[in-house]
Amino acid sequence: MKTTEAHSGDTKQKVLEAACKVFSEVGYHEGTVARICEEAGANRAAVNYYFGEKENLYHEVWNHTYRLAQEAHPLQSTSGEASPENRLRLFMRSLILQAFDTGPAGQFARVMAFEMADPMDFVSEERTRVREDLFEFFMGIARDMIGGGVSREDLVLCRIMVLAPSLGIGIRRFGCHAKRVPHEMFAFNPEEMAERMFRFALAGIEDLRASIRRRDAAGEGGA
Repeated sequence: MKTTEAHSGDTKQKVLEAACKVFSEVGYHEGTVARICEEAGANRAAVNYYFGEKENLYHEVWNHTYRLAQEAHPLQSTSGEASPENRLRLFMRSLILQAFDTGPAGQFARVMAFEMADPMDFVSEERTRVREDLFEFFMGIARDMIGGGVSREDLVLCRIMVLAPSLGIGIRRFGCHAKRVPHEMFAFNPEEMAERMFRFALAGIEDLRASIRRRDAAGEGGA
């Protein structure tokens, strides 16, 4: 009995891992059940038994790859004790390392790149939740860094300034036009790129903070 249960668990895990690999490489539409079965060394009956419809399997892939990404490249320190600047550093490092990660921990970034190009309606809630959680997490860092007098417009500008290039790396790397991206763009050491992009972002935020202070001093106010 235990042997049968262990085999059953192995088969389900193999199918899930195969689906993660296939969907992250070719997207939902091209990631056929037949292709996943071939990758897993399993038959279609196993997919139907453990996951039912292909959409259900995609939901499982979404949750599994997201968890792997956060475990390998967490957005924040587990200790919870860090300055706003170091929180920003870790936040940007997480996004960039996910984009460069060619293993399982980078699969979520690749799945998201396909979603950006061709979103699946049945995961719209999960997609929206991830995006909003990411935005709100960053907004908390930005508020702490900029301080008083910051308006909503200031925060949106800050968000665009930081998130657009950070998330854009993954989209350009794995999106539908990835083959047009010069190879040199990804020849950098990801840790070095993350640190350099953090410094650029930090300089931009400091400049924005100085502008807000000048605005407040001139009596224009903020929200």
